[in-house]
Amino acid sequence: MYEYVLQEPMSIIKKEMDCKDPGENEALIRVENVGICGSDIHLFHGTYNGPYRYPMLLGHEWSGTVVKTGGKVTKVQPGDKVTGDCSKYCDDCESCKTDKNLCLNIEKFGITIDGATSEYIIRDEKYLYKAPEGVNAKLLCLSEPVAVAAHLLAKVKRVCGGSFKDKKVLILGGGVIGMSTLMLLIKMEGCRQAELYDLAHSRTAIAESVNARIPSAGELDSGSIGDSYSSMYQMAKYDIVLETTGVAPVFVNAMYLVKPGGVLGCVGMIAKAEIPQKIIVTKSLTIIGSIGGTGHFNRAMEFIARYPDTASKLISHYYPIDRADEAFKTAGVPEGTMKVVLTL
Repeated sequence: MYEYVLQEPMSIIKKEMDCKDPGENEALIRVENVGICGSDIHLFHGTYNGPYRYPMLLGHEWSGTVVKTGGKVTKVQPGDKVTGDCSKYCDDCESCKTDKNLCLNIEKFGITIDGATSEYIIRDEKYLYKAPEGVNAKLLCLSEPVAVAAHLLAKVKRVCGGSFKDKKVLILGGGVIGMSTLMLLIKMEGCRQAELYDLAHSRTAIAESVNARIPSAGELDSGSIGDSYSSMYQMAKYDIVLETTGVAPVFVNAMYLVKPGGVLGCVGMIAKAEIPQKIIVTKSLTIIGSIGGTGHFNRAMEFIARYPDTASKLISHYYPIDRADEAFKTAGVPEGTMKVVLTL
């Protein structure tokens, strides 16, 4: 079999390897599709700011077919279409009892340990998810990023009354996580006032196609905010703002856009940001961070199975993995690009 190893930044090497047998709790999987994530782009270019290592098999958004299973495997069987976790959690620490994405002993497939850019991979069955009957296999690799969006919404939902139906929600950023969040809100949560803002017109066009409103830049410009309460509240238009860009000024501006008593949810990762902390207090905001999608893959796969035409809008390009350099170049250009998928 062949592996495609990120040896160092900007260098993916094709290597021939022996194909091993799975252990008793493991499955051998023929990989078919691997999505390129923002973290993959940073790893490829050598700009990733979290824990990582080289050399590395990239890929934590993947799908494939089970080829062989160990003797104790019960969740999947040969022929099943499957996808899997990004997080390799221990399932034993205190954090795992509440949120496996926060495991104290966590590793990340494709980031700190080998991912899925290989013709065959072996995974413990506890990190695998069997696809629903009839799901479009070409869309199954979207399960991980959609699960990240679903996990964020579940956390926000717990603190905003248990429903999004009557909430005015703004999503900042129309990448795959932001767009998945929008689609889940509209299709799965019944949100009637969902808006999305992104600088790429191709992305706002997708948002409009699923009945989202696109605010103008002027509507979201906090401008010059004074010290009076009325001044601090003048931009507050949304019950919930979901920040997915990871851009510091966008995160800061989001605080002004949330209504008093509202919620600001964050999945974008920012190394540092200077914030107007008094806004959190004076508006009594709830700020929620969210990471990972473990626990919400079934919700993600349900969306992909029920709304394949909508989900397909999240993928803009497919490239054979031998053209990975070209795929990463395309993935780095927001206009005209959503998810770029490598095919094996």
